Amino acid sequence: MPAGRLRKRVRFEREMRNPDGAGGYLVAWREFLVVWGGLQLERGRERLDAGRLAEAVGGVLSVRSSMASRSVTPSDRVIIDDVPWNIRSITNPDQRGVDLEMTVERGAAT
Repeated sequence: MPAGRLRKRVRFEREMRNPDGAGGYLVAWREFLVVWGGLQLERGRERLDAGRLAEAVGGVLSVRSSMASRSVTPSDRVIIDDVPWNIRSITNPDQRGVDLEMTVERGAAT
């Protein structure tokens, strides 16, 4: 992918669970990686959410492959334009380890 298509600064966050002292835990998201990425949106699709019609927006996020970016998993999330997106899958499209493509979605349950 040409570098000019990687125009968005994206932040990857990982869920951290900290004990709350009462036998439970507090969930917090901690940033662990910031890279340039390119987001190609797919058409929105409607879904039923708690009896109401809601729209989920999906897309494909492309980033350069590196040791740090290869540590991203679908249990992490990505922040694009200050909006959290769920990571659904991660692929190596060219099988050469140059780029990674992540199927991402917002407006849907985790």
